[in-house]
Amino acid sequence: MKNILILFSFIFLFSCSEKKIFEKHIKLDNYEWSSDNKLTFEVSIEDTTSFYNIYIPVRHTDNYPYDGLLVYVTTSTPSGESISKDYKLTLRDENGKFKGDAGGDIWDIDVPIMENIKFNSIGIYKFKVENNMPKPPTISLMEMGFKVKKVK
Repeated sequence: MKNILILFSFIFLFSCSEKKIFEKHIKLDNYEWSSDNKLTFEVSIEDTTSFYNIYIPVRHTDNYPYDGLLVYVTTSTPSGESISKDYKLTLRDENGKFKGDAGGDIWDIDVPIMENIKFNSIGIYKFKVENNMPKPPTISLMEMGFKVKKVK
């Protein structure tokens, strides 16, 4: 039974890792994110027939003072077209408790920003994520990231 469980765990981990096509995290100095620190991620897309989900992973401390994080995301296509959009990354639930996974006083959450999207062309897509909070720098943020997963 133990061998079957180990095999199942291996297959489960392998199949989950197959879905993720990009993930990168950027550590923030002094746990602060200033408005001039624009985070850029380059994602290579090789399949235009599949659907994708895009997440912004956030690592923060218990001292994060807000219920969310306002970001401005600019997407640039391989052909040079750009589109920008504001997002609110919700970090707390309706009761004021942090969402995500806790490890001591550190919280990790992957916040979805785009779901079931298709990319129109093969190539490198650039995503620029900017802090759009009213009073930067935003404190108690340890890391910001970007994650793209292919939908089964």
